Amino acid sequence: MADYYQLFYYAFLLLMVFLPFFWLRVVKKLSWKKLLAHLFPKPKSVKEEVFGTITLLVLLLAAFVVISTLITLAASALNMPQINDLEKVGQLIGQYKDNILFFIAILFPLLLLEEFFFRAFLIPRIGPIISTLVFAGAHITYWSIAEVIGVFALGLILAYWYKKHNSLLQNFFGHLLYDFIAIAIYLVA
Repeated sequence: MADYYQLFYYAFLLLMVFLPFFWLRVVKKLSWKKLLAHLFPKPKSVKEEVFGTITLLVLLLAAFVVISTLITLAASALNMPQINDLEKVGQLIGQYKDNILFFIAILFPLLLLEEFFFRAFLIPRIGPIISTLVFAGAHITYWSIAEVIGVFALGLILAYWYKKHNSLLQNFFGHLLYDFIAIAIYLVA
């Protein structure tokens, strides 16, 4: 069964790489110059990118606290502790505890690919809500209800930020720093 999940995961990664280029080059018949302009927004000044990244990171961390609190309260109020199942994510991250550099090395290109595909490619084509639903669905492999809810909420913030600021760099670095902090919390806890 695990082999099927890995196969699905690698197929989805390939789709995230090739679909944007296929769609824009073959289906929409854009030149390479226009294709690259569609997928890679022109960077802003270093000051704007750094300030935007930090602001996005603070927003993501604040949302994490609010979402975690709401999930905990909902699980308690509904007497459904299975909703607050983030220990599954912690277990997955814990598997890499002895090889954290490998985990980080994987995380860097994966997050760049996520921001490229879900924000730069999907948002202009299917909108922020649907692209965020697909983004949350792509995180179902953690098998955690709380993770999917959290990813959806944080994905909405990332989608909003991208739509407003049109910066792949701000989204990538904000997302990357957020994930580093979240991973550190899981490893320390």
